[in-house]
Amino acid sequence: MSKLELTDECTYQLISRYLVVDGRECVLELGSRLSDSVWVTSGGRQFRLDASHGEDFYLDPVTGAYGRRYLEDQQPELEKAEALAVIDIDHFKEINDEYGHVAGDAVLRHVANVILSRVNIADTLVRYGGDEFVLLLSHIPPEKFRSILERIRGAVYTTEIPQYENIHPTVSIGGVYQAHPLVEAIRRADKLMY
Repeated sequence: MSKLELTDECTYQLISRYLVVDGRECVLELGSRLSDSVWVTSGGRQFRLDASHGEDFYLDPVTGAYGRRYLEDQQPELEKAEALAVIDIDHFKEINDEYGHVAGDAVLRHVANVILSRVNIADTLVRYGGDEFVLLLSHIPPEKFRSILERIRGAVYTTEIPQYENIHPTVSIGGVYQAHPLVEAIRRADKLMY
């Protein structure tokens, strides 16, 4: 058995093994202190544990989606995605200017939540820029790809944002199937979005 133990200052990996020594049942544990940064996989997603900060550097604090750094650092793993979409919030600057940045943050969270609620847990959402997201989809048949993107687009507009019922954001989406290589797929999807 292998497990991680976290303290306030350090992260340790413990490896346990059941043994019988001279007829006595024993558990042998080997513990080692991990470096300041280590990768952990949970629920099909990779997270970076950082002992010095105790938080995941890859999550965007406003939306809860991954940040762009995750996309850059995890590019080889993300190359396995079958489809990719670039999603841009329309007229986002005007929303910020008219309602303020707190409302703008609520719109960002709303869009991220709508997207995440309509995809599988194995899919990856990245806040790519200020009001732009990259969605990487795995294990999706080509015939369902377009319909998922349409459902996301419609749901962003029709679901309400708590405390901002008068704001109805819209999104533009560009998507490509067979998203390889990743950098080229993002470029193509971005062009299709416009």
